[in-house]
Amino acid sequence: MFAANLAVNYLLNIIVVDDVAWIWYYDRQGIIQCSGINFIQDLPRFLVLLYALQRFDLHDWGRNKDLLPVEVEEKLCHEFKIKDEKLGEVDLLLHTSHDERVTHYGLQGRATNVVPVTSEALTKKYGKFEDGMVAKIFWGEASRTSEPEILKRVEEIAKRHATVQGHVPELLWHHTFTNPTSAIREALDVPEPTTGSRVLYILVFRKLFPITQLHGKDLFDVWRQCISCHLTLWKEGVYHRDVSPGNLMWYWRDGKRMGVLNDYDLSSLADDPGPRGNERTGTVPFMALDLLTKDGQQGKVKHLYRHDLESFMWVFAWICLRYRQGVPLRRLRPLDEWATLDAIACGEKKLVFLNNLTPSAPSDIDKLTWGILVNCMLVLKREADNRYYLRFPSSSGESQQPNDSDLDAFLSKFTSLGDWVELSKPE
Repeated sequence: MFAANLAVNYLLNIIVVDDVAWIWYYDRQGIIQCSGINFIQDLPRFLVLLYALQRFDLHDWGRNKDLLPVEVEEKLCHEFKIKDEKLGEVDLLLHTSHDERVTHYGLQGRATNVVPVTSEALTKKYGKFEDGMVAKIFWGEASRTSEPEILKRVEEIAKRHATVQGHVPELLWHHTFTNPTSAIREALDVPEPTTGSRVLYILVFRKLFPITQLHGKDLFDVWRQCISCHLTLWKEGVYHRDVSPGNLMWYWRDGKRMGVLNDYDLSSLADDPGPRGNERTGTVPFMALDLLTKDGQQGKVKHLYRHDLESFMWVFAWICLRYRQGVPLRRLRPLDEWATLDAIACGEKKLVFLNNLTPSAPSDIDKLTWGILVNCMLVLKREADNRYYLRFPSSSGESQQPNDSDLDAFLSKFTSLGDWVELSKPE
């Protein structure tokens, strides 16, 4: 219910054990539990609680009063209207019952929802997009540089670099709600009330297509464009830090597929005074092996460019092995357990995967695509082995350190592969 209804800010629950009742409050920052009330020995206080709850309206129960449920063509939607300094009134109709809605379940965290949206005000400003628009609704960390701020920096970089221009999402409109989850904790005098505090955002973009729809050379081309965009952004001080299939998108422009590096709500800036590079971010099945260790999970490993580039390689393997002609396999999908294991166990499984690759391609995967996959994995394996050996002193007793500063040199270990060069040739 919490994830399914994006108009719910928090939930209240009463847990009863024998003759004692506890109130539990859930929001995206965590859980608050009150002390127990013995409704037999302390009946007057319990009756006061019931008296207060009886007078709650929907907003008091956790409903967002700005997101109003409406029925459109016999389907439940949510309507949002707000005054905007530049556009006057902005109207959003969120199609929350649409089949294309993407929901992330769980009690804590960002709880990202992506839903189709229509808006008269935004259509008037930008015109009608052939593929429509989507709204991204999520609870971002209040202490982190917001995604709209990062996208503003990305837009400035795109004006100077062709590898970024047209390869990043176009933010049409956004709104930040002003009720952080820390407010109730401050009112209740909860220790460290702002730690992990979250704020609700609504961002509107033009609709993009997922990279998982592609295969063969089309998949490689869009994937390669996203890698080039990512490298330029990293050099310019925008660190993405969450490369996954859901964050690699594409759209048509002048008859060409344009790859888009999407989703910057876990990104950071080089000059950001907030969370630093040692903070663990990412989607577990696609995280670099260094980060899927005990030290990595404890924040003792700095998140580097090569970690994000390694994530691109895991994404390519994931799509190639789990999709055929842009359609997910119905059963016996490889790598399923990567998505269910904890981080350290997933890292161990990925090492087993690297050690058991075979040079021969499966019958339903073309040889060039399989060649890219295998050779990229071999580069990752050699790199992992080399870094392991560098932990030990050399024969002269000197400690050795890997060179992580030359980003182009590390990327060239992949781009110089024969299959990579072959697939990069224009048709």
